[in-house]
Amino acid sequence: MIMHTSKIKAVIFDFDGVVADTGRDIVASVRATQEQYGQPLLGHDVIMSFVGHGAKYLIDNTLSALPEDRLAEALSWYKAYYEAHPCDRTCLYDGFKEMAAGLSENGVGMCIVTNKPEVVTKLIVAKLGVEGYFTRIVGPESVKCMKPDPEGLLVCLDAMGVSAEDAVMVGDSYTDIQAGKAAGMHTCAVMYGYGDKDKLKAQNASFSVNSCREMYDIILNYGL
Repeated sequence: MIMHTSKIKAVIFDFDGVVADTGRDIVASVRATQEQYGQPLLGHDVIMSFVGHGAKYLIDNTLSALPEDRLAEALSWYKAYYEAHPCDRTCLYDGFKEMAAGLSENGVGMCIVTNKPEVVTKLIVAKLGVEGYFTRIVGPESVKCMKPDPEGLLVCLDAMGVSAEDAVMVGDSYTDIQAGKAAGMHTCAVMYGYGDKDKLKAQNASFSVNSCREMYDIILNYGL
């Protein structure tokens, strides 16, 4: 790798739709839960439209006919099922591992902040062989407030010893960009991910990318 000097010293990534293409396993786990609780199976795109706001939001909206107490039970069942099937068809996005290696070689710190359950995120990261690149992986269990609140981002910046103005938040959802701005960070909108593209564009991120290769080049040269 060519060594660069960059003002960006740290990157915080969202996970689903940014680091890994997790959609097929999420949909399979939701459908398994719908079958378990006798609920109609929703289409792939419908289920994916509820991804990004945490597991409770996902189950509340994909098994919405269930009473509140059954929804809580279904949420636990979904989490257990997904933890048992986290990586059946999940894969890193093309070029992500190479980007992570390059950023690491150039001294750029990396963390993940996700609204996805932290335990399953860590399982997937380990199975995909990239756990060594991240200083922290922060899920909703480790913070009082999920994104768009910046709490998780600030935890990671502190862990990496990096100021917000020297870091970029990378995400495919408007909540990621809002969190990054609230933390005082630069922001990168990922257009290859799962998030609503119109809502994402409306946030006016510092820059947008269509691939990991493009993201890598911009981060290394950002501000120069």
